[in-house]
Amino acid sequence: MTSSGQFYNKLSINYPDTPEVQESTLYQNKYFKSDRYILMIWLILPVINWSIDFFKDRYNNYKIFKYVFWHLIDQSNLYLRYPLHHTDVNHYGPLFSIIIAPFAITPDIIGCVLWGIFNVLMVYYAMVRLKLKLEYIVLLMTLITIELGNAVWSNQFNPSVLAMILLSFMCVEEKKDFYAGFWIMLGTFVKLYGIVGLVFFLFSKNKWKFIMGCAVWSVLFFILPMAISSPEFVVQCYVDWFNALVEKNSSNIMLTTGQDISLMGFVRRMLGDATISNNLFYAFGIPMVLAPLIRFGQYKAKNFRVLMLSSLLMFIVLFSSSSEHSTYIICITGVFLWMITQEEIFSRRNIMLLVFLLVWTGLSPTDLFTVHVRKFCLNYALKAVPCIVVWILLLKDLLMKDFNKTQPLRFLNQEILLDENPVTVNKIIANG
Repeated sequence: MTSSGQFYNKLSINYPDTPEVQESTLYQNKYFKSDRYILMIWLILPVINWSIDFFKDRYNNYKIFKYVFWHLIDQSNLYLRYPLHHTDVNHYGPLFSIIIAPFAITPDIIGCVLWGIFNVLMVYYAMVRLKLKLEYIVLLMTLITIELGNAVWSNQFNPSVLAMILLSFMCVEEKKDFYAGFWIMLGTFVKLYGIVGLVFFLFSKNKWKFIMGCAVWSVLFFILPMAISSPEFVVQCYVDWFNALVEKNSSNIMLTTGQDISLMGFVRRMLGDATISNNLFYAFGIPMVLAPLIRFGQYKAKNFRVLMLSSLLMFIVLFSSSSEHSTYIICITGVFLWMITQEEIFSRRNIMLLVFLLVWTGLSPTDLFTVHVRKFCLNYALKAVPCIVVWILLLKDLLMKDFNKTQPLRFLNQEILLDENPVTVNKIIANG
């Protein structure tokens, strides 16, 4: 593989001590030369979870998901409690019944483990589609493994929600704008988070196809559940879903729940005031996350677009009252995407952040810490704090950094902007 230092030399850029050269010793390890090692670790995660929790009947979330399919067929309200089947309630849209269907129709002993593997493979597919250079794919996958394990351990769908957002971004990057609409609407009709993909419209080279894709797929996904139920019942399900989400938000912001592990929850719990409205946070959060988009001249820089993706991944978790321990696979991916685009990944500041992110955010809610520590972290939503710090640092980069200058070459198709003439890494490789 041609080294990044050679790329710069071919372009006659006087930048001899590149970050990639500094990090080259680390990436000489054979672990970074293939993604098969980290993929094997990822695939083991749901198997370990299944082998421990399934036989102790600790797979309640999977039961909730499974019965979304059966309740839609039976035309039973998707958002009521069914204590004979599971505890807690479903909060996913009717379309989720189609996604869970292949697993729901199999025996739980098989469907449960396959569900975990499916979610892992969705994230892996999205990682590959990001088109990072191999060593950075492996690094990113390694860094998010703790939070992926947290999500898989809860049999959650959040890894796939993350994958949908990443894939919507990559479809725009690859000029497959119609199919970006597929992933955006799929994520939206299941868990609403996917709607942030609409921001990628601004980066689209074919905005008409983007709009058409969103329109076509939204109609299809709206009516698709009707294939296994009645149109009247499915329409009622959407009404019930809205009401369930409103009710859930009211219960989430109570100061003693396992939800609202977010920037909003951190402030509410530190102040001891559950009455602070989400709207107050949205009033400054939404303008902050969208503010970098007024820098139209930066759109052509790959790293700017990737950092906007990172910011959105963090925003939807840090500004959601539904955020919980297992949701952070979405946020932490945004965090580490930001980190690997830094000129010096393992700077002193970043190493300090890594420790807090991996230990405090990733592990503090787990059994590796005492009950008292876990309860303290939960009571004050402290899991969110390192991510809040990173989001502020990221916004500073997005608002102040000139991405049109030479940036670290992390992506296979990244453009180097030189004298206003973009040259891609692929072209450099092709030219020897």
